[in-house]
Amino acid sequence: MKQTLIIGAGVMGLSIARQLDAKHRHIRIIDRSTPRMNASYAAGGMLGAQNEFFEDTPLYRLAMKSRAMMPELAQALERETGINIEYQQYGLIKVASEQQDVQAVHQQFQFLHHHDHTVTQLSTQQLTRRFPHLDPSQSAAFKIQDDGQINANIYTQALIASVTKRSHIELMTHTEVHTLQHLEHGYRVETSKGTFDADELIIAAGAWSGTLLQQLGFELPTHPVKGDVKLIASDYSGLKETIFNMNGCYIVPKRPNRFLIGATSDYDCWETENNADNLAWLDRESLNMIPALQSHHVIKTWTGIRPITEDEVPLMGEVAPQLFVTTGHYRNGILLSPIAGLLMAQLVDGDANARAQLHSFKPQIKQI
Repeated sequence: MKQTLIIGAGVMGLSIARQLDAKHRHIRIIDRSTPRMNASYAAGGMLGAQNEFFEDTPLYRLAMKSRAMMPELAQALERETGINIEYQQYGLIKVASEQQDVQAVHQQFQFLHHHDHTVTQLSTQQLTRRFPHLDPSQSAAFKIQDDGQINANIYTQALIASVTKRSHIELMTHTEVHTLQHLEHGYRVETSKGTFDADELIIAAGAWSGTLLQQLGFELPTHPVKGDVKLIASDYSGLKETIFNMNGCYIVPKRPNRFLIGATSDYDCWETENNADNLAWLDRESLNMIPALQSHHVIKTWTGIRPITEDEVPLMGEVAPQLFVTTGHYRNGILLSPIAGLLMAQLVDGDANARAQLHSFKPQIKQI
């Protein structure tokens, strides 16, 4: 029986476990379940496959493929677990609320519209109606019609329910990894709940992946990015699309009559407490875009730590024989989880086509 060990029970680790070939394999997923730090639970849930891209790249193509997988995945998870991850497709509006970002929005629109003619620019009248506080001569926006969103928290719960239904998968939460050791034919993982040997080791621990790989003699070029997020309730019913500002503030409508507002980006920051100034910035920027949200009450605020690479391209691949890593997805973890889970699982199972598709994301890691 092959022993496969995955460190990290976020959407990446869970998606890989769900897709791995079950035949003659036992899969153990280990996660320390640290409150307020898990990027999967903290995410806004927008898919945003076209939102982050200004040119045609391997990551852009991968993102588009992954977004196309989400509706079927949502249905499959509901069939398996009875959990509705609240997939909805009302589109995403990308906006520049400041003059300095207008040219970038125009450039992005030109690129996206060239590849997808359903991406449409908002007219002056549409801009004023959607964003009444913005000066149309100093702002710009376009709508991505086919974009969608899910409830990231419920999605993570559904993935957990899905993998734990499988008899060959064992999920160990609240388990701290103490040491990693390379053996002659595999790896040894010492944890707070025992020591486990693995034929295959997959590190999907988000911003902590680099720290873990250091124990095996590899240096991973990633950084933590702390994000402040809040969830509000409002009687406003005039917004169904996700709004994403060039300055990083976004508003994601949720059920019922709730709005998830995020997210600040504090680089190289491991703090887990909300920053009052950051929350004030979220209030100011969100109300500048949608003033009708002025009347609301705050349900909760939280933080998440997201992993990012120097070039903002995620790392997905084999580091050493039978040692795999997936991290650095930054704001695209939810979006990329369906295809990353599939391709990484296929890679672990020895599929040459998956290796070729992940070539652009192969970790270029230095040995220490």
